[in-house]
Amino acid sequence: KSHEKGLDDLKLTCDAYIENLRGKSCENIGKYIKRVDERNKDNKYKNVKNVSVTKQFSEVSAKVNKNELSGYKIVKPRQISFVQTTHNEHVFCNALNNTNEVILVTSVNEVFECDESNILPEYLCMNFNRKEFDRFARFHSWGSARETFTWADLCGVEIPLPDIQIQKSIANIYKA
Repeated sequence: KSHEKGLDDLKLTCDAYIENLRGKSCENIGKYIKRVDERNKDNKYKNVKNVSVTKQFSEVSAKVNKNELSGYKIVKPRQISFVQTTHNEHVFCNALNNTNEVILVTSVNEVFECDESNILPEYLCMNFNRKEFDRFARFHSWGSARETFTWADLCGVEIPLPDIQIQKSIANIYKA
């Protein structure tokens, strides 16, 4: 219990540090992320995953025909995928491929990569995984029957962007 309490304190420290940075300056992330739409055309890969509400890749629960995955999008290591709909999930579902393997996601998901000279994917996902970002994404989602937070919406997001070494340090503490 003591260890878990310490981890909660570390997360709180990271959140507080980001809030402190937000008070100084924020930058638009659109110029530092690039949309990727690479398909599994030749059915080479079979590692199909969902982007879950826990903000990570998880096993698919639906029956998936592993012999017909040509329409699925490829998520390479260090790339991020997100679900555009926020209505059912009530959170911004996103996941970083922090493995050495290619992951496949459904064609309706978005996939992108970061310009790592300016923003680390771990740091960006740490920002996405905050409750404040879930509220932001829900508030800025549009639609009536199906609320959607699109690629264009994501490109308009502003977050604090400290030096890469600081991003790495914050992300490492958060990961702990």
